[in-house]
Amino acid sequence: MDREDFDNLSQDLLGRPVTAAEFQALLHAATTLRLAAGSPVAAMLVLYQSLKTEIAEAMAERIGSAEARAKARRRARIRGWIMGAVLGFGCGGLGYTLATLQTLGRDRQTLHWALTPEGERARRMSNSGLLKALEDCAIPGWVRQDHYCLPGVDPATGTMRWIPTRNLP
Repeated sequence: MDREDFDNLSQDLLGRPVTAAEFQALLHAATTLRLAAGSPVAAMLVLYQSLKTEIAEAMAERIGSAEARAKARRRARIRGWIMGAVLGFGCGGLGYTLATLQTLGRDRQTLHWALTPEGERARRMSNSGLLKALEDCAIPGWVRQDHYCLPGVDPATGTMRWIPTRNLP
């Protein structure tokens, strides 16, 4: 995002362009978060930065009269609520984005495995029905005991081999 994007967004939201100090802070945040123009998080950042600027200006001015101080406290309280809402929605959006990125990462790992020779072998076994038959223990001569599917005795060794399958009731 560039200065023009921030000025347009600020003009729409606040009725004024961003100041030079606000632009620097917004540019740093947008670069860090890799925001694109039109992002809802960018709009929240503009509002947040504007609130920070206004609060700093209000703190710089020592308001003389009691009425003016009360008005300033009300404005600061309202700004605090707005800042809390902006931060709350921003954190929610950031959490959603992070969860989406984690899901995409897991999907990428799964796809990577599926394209390996082992994944191709598993797909062929699944397409032929062998994995379903093994899971259901429906292979002739095999029996289910607890959560194992056991074949008959191996003629070469005289022992029984077992293959764990999913737990079934």
